[in-house]
Amino acid sequence: MLKRCALTEYLTEQEQVEQLKKWLRIYGLPAIVGILVGIVIFYSWNYYHSYRARILSHGSRVYDEMLTNRAQNNMQTTEVQAEKLLSHYTSTPYGETAALMLAREAIIKKDYPTAMKQLSWTIDHGHNAALRQIARIRLARLYLAENQADQAINTLNKVEVKAFEGLVDEVLGDAYLSLHQINEARDAYQKALHEIPNADEIRPLLEMKLNNLAIAG
Repeated sequence: MLKRCALTEYLTEQEQVEQLKKWLRIYGLPAIVGILVGIVIFYSWNYYHSYRARILSHGSRVYDEMLTNRAQNNMQTTEVQAEKLLSHYTSTPYGETAALMLAREAIIKKDYPTAMKQLSWTIDHGHNAALRQIARIRLARLYLAENQADQAINTLNKVEVKAFEGLVDEVLGDAYLSLHQINEARDAYQKALHEIPNADEIRPLLEMKLNNLAIAG
């Protein structure tokens, strides 16, 4: 009985081998290549996700250390860690956040060229549309501070996030006013008032700007 079972199993294995040979004769090399490609894709996908998780974890630790040092007013170490995020973790959200922080610190020091460099980097390399839009608005304001209204307008020629349209139009109004283009400035301010109707802190300033235009007119 045992011999018969063993023989049956043996024959079954032989049949499976014959079926495999037959299958290979029918489908040939393309099937083998397809299987190998599938295996490579599977392991590559798993490796990518594992690698991505490690990068995010490491970047998160550096980012937390940066915030801790900043809270302790240790700006030298803060900037070193921010530069590390920009150099090694550009594919994570921490890189662009670090760039915005460095830009803010540069603005406080009135180091506008450095601030513009960091904001431009965020616009060109950032992965988050909202952060890119914030960087555009801040960069445009810096151009205005440097009496480069045309550059400010060019910087705001793209709006990726609809929620920022009101702020964009306010800065555009400032830029047109700087160029003495009163009608364009008025239109921009009016659009901004329409787009951010519930912004209690912003509306009074926008209304004041519009009133000043009327006086100037």
